Amino acid sequence: MLKTDGTKWVDADGRQVLLKGTNLGNWLVQEFWMMDQGGNGVTDQCTLEAKLTERFGYEEKERLIKLFRDSWMTERDWDQLKVFGFNVVRLPILWSVIEDERKPKTLRADAWKYLDWSIAEAKKRGMYVILDLHGAPGGQTPNDHTGCAGQNKYWTDADAQERTRWLWQQIATRYKDEPVVAAYDPLNEPWGSTADAMVTRIEELYKTIRAIDSRHIVLLPSHYGSIDAYGDPAAKGFTNVAFELHPYPGLFGDRPGDTPYMVHRDWLLCGPTGATGVCAYSKQLSGLKIPLLMGEFQPWQGAGVDLGGQIGRATYDTYASYGWASTSWSYKVVSAAGGTGNGTWGMVTNAVNTSLDTGVGLVAKASTWDCAGWNASFANACAKKAATIRVGGTGPKTYYFVIKTGALAGSDPDVSFDKISIVDTGSSAEVITNGEFRSNAGWTTLVIDGSLSLDFNDRTAGKTPAGSSGAVLRVTRPAGVSGGINGGVYQAITLQGGRTYTLSGVFKDNGSANTWAEMYLLDKPPVAGKDVVDMNGKVDFTTATVAEIETLFKSYATQPYEAHPGLVKWMAGTTAPEVFKLPARPAGLKLTEGAGGNVLAWDASTDARVAGYNVYRSTSVAGSYAKVADKLATPAYTDTTAAAGTTYYYAVTALTAADESFHSDVASTSIKHVPVPATLQAEDFTAMSGVQTETCSDTGGGQNVGHFDADDYVEYKISVATAGNFTIDYRVATASGSTGFEVWVDGVKAVGAMPVPSTGGWQTWSTQTSVPFAMTAGEHTLRLKSVGKEWNLNWLKVNAR
Repeated sequence: MLKTDGTKWVDADGRQVLLKGTNLGNWLVQEFWMMDQGGNGVTDQCTLEAKLTERFGYEEKERLIKLFRDSWMTERDWDQLKVFGFNVVRLPILWSVIEDERKPKTLRADAWKYLDWSIAEAKKRGMYVILDLHGAPGGQTPNDHTGCAGQNKYWTDADAQERTRWLWQQIATRYKDEPVVAAYDPLNEPWGSTADAMVTRIEELYKTIRAIDSRHIVLLPSHYGSIDAYGDPAAKGFTNVAFELHPYPGLFGDRPGDTPYMVHRDWLLCGPTGATGVCAYSKQLSGLKIPLLMGEFQPWQGAGVDLGGQIGRATYDTYASYGWASTSWSYKVVSAAGGTGNGTWGMVTNAVNTSLDTGVGLVAKASTWDCAGWNASFANACAKKAATIRVGGTGPKTYYFVIKTGALAGSDPDVSFDKISIVDTGSSAEVITNGEFRSNAGWTTLVIDGSLSLDFNDRTAGKTPAGSSGAVLRVTRPAGVSGGINGGVYQAITLQGGRTYTLSGVFKDNGSANTWAEMYLLDKPPVAGKDVVDMNGKVDFTTATVAEIETLFKSYATQPYEAHPGLVKWMAGTTAPEVFKLPARPAGLKLTEGAGGNVLAWDASTDARVAGYNVYRSTSVAGSYAKVADKLATPAYTDTTAAAGTTYYYAVTALTAADESFHSDVASTSIKHVPVPATLQAEDFTAMSGVQTETCSDTGGGQNVGHFDADDYVEYKISVATAGNFTIDYRVATASGSTGFEVWVDGVKAVGAMPVPSTGGWQTWSTQTSVPFAMTAGEHTLRLKSVGKEWNLNWLKVNAR
């Protein structure tokens, strides 16, 4: 039986065990994106089971779900897991796998079939299993990975809480003497309530388990990225416990524009200061003397095949160097088209489907969740990049090109589109009519939900995408229309079998919030009132026959696999990759402004491995830095493209054959002081310590500043025309509440600690106002210095009294 010893996972003889594995996602809790299915209202396990029951009856629904589960994981999958060198799997479980959904607190007749089988297959291969209650009765978050999207009833439903305790009584009774079980994971990502509520429920489940099983490790899930709410678990009487985190650096709006290499370099090597990333957690855990499971993480997706494999291996190795257990998300992800491409979320996917038209379905996408404020071509769309369209077979095929956009209730979309084009790569023939707009000719309006304002000849300054030819299609919310809105425009086009086509276009987010912009190529015309979704290669569970559903589910057992080549190469190999063996970052960066441009110079590296330098530039110290010079041979560069009157920030990196250093210290041109009264966006600070920016869902979108700890700060350069008294309105969010921050002016404290009470969530925003304070006329440095931690800032408004 595994147990804990300080920060280590150890076996019964006290020898350290380094657990390395993955999650068996989409098996006992379906997540439709992981099998590229869903649509027309069937989008999670609950809606699937409800639809199958409605159409075919309960018993047939049960048979079909069993067929799916018997097919998704077979012995070949367990063999592949061993090929990757794994010794543990985390097994996500839906409550109704064990409990009879029609008879609460009653075991299903086959309650233990899949758990027992998993334990038996793991035992054959010398592996452990972590039992993870991924979806509790009522749902512990509103997310679909609890089985049912939109619930989150667990926190207020006493019956759901009682049934969850009952579930863990059954699990603990069944497996209390099973050494293959590495740990119990009482609730996956219990983030639908406050951190304090989470600790209360986890403590309750811990005691429930301990009343039956005193030997197995019990996991303590984080609240998002924080384990602070537990304090010292030993003080609560917790024994043989380990913390669990689910870090996803670079994903879900984190660090948009940065490459996977940069994101994971900074995370695994603790950033330029050596104190962030994994180092921050190591320091905290060392003080508490408690082990850690990195229960979900995803380092290889989108990084490219070989680099993704190297980053994956480096991530596992780094976690192991701290003694942490690790289970990535996820083992398998399949799609209609198949193929690894640039790296899917799965270590394994299905082989390329050569019979399917490719580059169709959802062809390009951006959203404010993925990259608020985008201004891009379809080829560089942040959520789905346009790919080459390949049409199989022979003869003409009718497709429908759809532009769909909309926003959630209470949010306003404002998106512009232009230069829409689909060109035959062989003949250069254009198949789109009126892709540069100026009128609605060739386009049909599509209303799915609510209504949209469509201006086909918008020429508003600042609202046109980069590369636009003038007039654009601009989509906004009409005056007086509330609620969620969704719709767009479409046109029929003809594509020829055996030909390839290139899709291009540009689009721009003009300050939207909770907004999507999606382009589709569909083989059937869109229908008013029915959402447009990518059904290419998918089964429509609302209309498909039993035979069609059976064929899909059975295919998962036999479809040819394509294991991620980079992970296959690097995960089980004896040689570790060279990635993340960094040279020192350049020092001594100096900037001189001149008529011929901004002249940069820095100290030459003394590392013999360094073969050159890159130079990066931004118009905000916290903004996305774009590369302006690549592989310079000497430590100097003149930027001749800088626009007069703009403040620029520069950083330099050193390059070896395999790696790129951290950014140097930043050098800037003359910083412009903002005249106040004015509103300052939080991310426009001119200096900071310790904070990070992230995608913001507040009205207006953009980014906010967060991850504040005590003594962290943000600074702004301001100018005051007339001396007087001022106040600050500050837009803040926090799930847990904080002792807040102080206001300092030119190094002197002007306002004492201003607490930030809980707003109910990290993206639930509230505006508060400081007490008055005095400023003299002239230029000043305004600093917000954090006293507490765990609060977010979207903007601050300096007001004259």
